[in-house]
Amino acid sequence: MSAHSLTLDGVTPRAAAMAPDDRRRAILAVLVPLIVERGGDVSTREIARAAGIAEGTIFRVFPDKKSLMLAAAEEAINPADGQAAFDEAMAGAEGLRAKVVVATERVLDRMRLTMSVMMAARQHLMAAHEAGEHQRTGPDGKPAFGPPPFVMQAQEDLHRRLTGLFEPHRDELAVEPSVAAVALRSLIFGASRPELGMTPALTPDQIADLLLDGVRRRDS
Repeated sequence: MSAHSLTLDGVTPRAAAMAPDDRRRAILAVLVPLIVERGGDVSTREIARAAGIAEGTIFRVFPDKKSLMLAAAEEAINPADGQAAFDEAMAGAEGLRAKVVVATERVLDRMRLTMSVMMAARQHLMAAHEAGEHQRTGPDGKPAFGPPPFVMQAQEDLHRRLTGLFEPHRDELAVEPSVAAVALRSLIFGASRPELGMTPALTPDQIADLLLDGVRRRDS
């Protein structure tokens, strides 16, 4: 019987002892795909059953459903193992174009996943916003609101990863690696927005061609 199975009397087996950070990662690893499949109405009982733990175990790691859903949104947009997974993917790509295609595929997949989870968590995101949890001080010293800090951090991390992609190929570029990273990110983010009616979408290969070769004919 697997760790996720129920015992014969229908009681969820006691979870093995884990450090809080490990337990948090284990819960989120189950929760993110569950949200994609079921949406934001998934209950903590269902989450516990899928994770093979008691429902109370969730609340020893997350104080309430809102913090649980916000953690899932953060994991979706910027997974804890994101840098290691990105490095592993890049290690299997040969040459600048191949790396751009692989990075684009990964970011597009992550965008689709993130959209699903963010939509499911939207009521909790709005509650956090209304409670002033996303408030910070603006340049003028006055209170300012913006995206949750984890969204800002995700963009910073993505920019750093894409800049790192271009850095070994600096001699092939007409711009700084950081500028190339912004250009690639802009193409990716604008490539597939069906919720805005922007179809057809650009493929990873088309994005790589546009980024590296532009839109003008070579004989122009």
